[in-house]
Amino acid sequence: MIKLILVAIVPLSSLAAGTGTEPTAFEYLKQMQHAAKSVNYEGVFVYAHDGQLESMKILHKADKQGDYERITHLNGSPREVVRENDVVTCILSDKKSVVIDKRQSGNQLLNLLPEDLNKFARYYDVQVGATGRIADREGVLITVTPRDKLRYGYNLWIDKATYLLLKSELVNEAGQVVEQIMFTDISLVDDIPVAKIRSNLTATQRIQHSDYLRKETVGAVMQNWKIAKMPLGFELTEHKKQHGFQDGVDVQHLILSDGLASMSVYIEKLVVSDDKFLGSTYMGAVNVFGAVVDDYQVTVVGEVPRATVQMVAESVIFDE
Repeated sequence: MIKLILVAIVPLSSLAAGTGTEPTAFEYLKQMQHAAKSVNYEGVFVYAHDGQLESMKILHKADKQGDYERITHLNGSPREVVRENDVVTCILSDKKSVVIDKRQSGNQLLNLLPEDLNKFARYYDVQVGATGRIADREGVLITVTPRDKLRYGYNLWIDKATYLLLKSELVNEAGQVVEQIMFTDISLVDDIPVAKIRSNLTATQRIQHSDYLRKETVGAVMQNWKIAKMPLGFELTEHKKQHGFQDGVDVQHLILSDGLASMSVYIEKLVVSDDKFLGSTYMGAVNVFGAVVDDYQVTVVGEVPRATVQMVAESVIFDE
């Protein structure tokens, strides 16, 4: 589940009072960005996907050193996610392991939006909708509708008092809700002790994800991999090398983003010629497409429509 900067903005109440009009959708979104990083709160939310319903408790603390988060799964095997700024620690008690990684930009609870709202407005239409009660609080609906069929849309309910995100729906290209996150209880608190952010679970094995361990600058040959065709608005935001855990083969990792949606492109040399992944699969809202280019496996993963990951996978070339 779940990169924003803390932006200094004029309070929404001042904007509304000065004009006597309903705040714009972008004013709501800017305040949501600010609240997501600056408000101390605790609550319980549900995550609905693939016919499953997961319940989680969240604590969020903000101070001069940054922001911290602890998410505890309330059903299934005991699991927790603890975040200190961009460093994420996942405690998986059933596997007796700890996984440490760096948070990537993406579509996660309370961190849905890009830093540059004006840029993504070229590719998404943003409107203010109706109001309604969620978790016993009054929220206003903000719809984020893509201007093409190559990305997903969102329905966001923002608390009118605190500007925290109370509910989000991910909408696919057919207009169907494929994922939903919604608070069932949320409250603001003056402060959260650091001790409450730390996990109570214990684990014997400690795993550091390769992205967290190191960031390697890719060599000239690796940089020759290009994507010939991308959906309008998507750009290459990062190109790095990772070391494969299972077979030891280095994997190139390219990250594409339009400021809101993102895709990961993985390129690795095929060790066994028969071990190929061709075509598409999916898990919930995440689509995956595989292709082979010059004995290299290309796999594209993203919370975008199938046609989008296929377009990118089939346009990866080695540019000599």
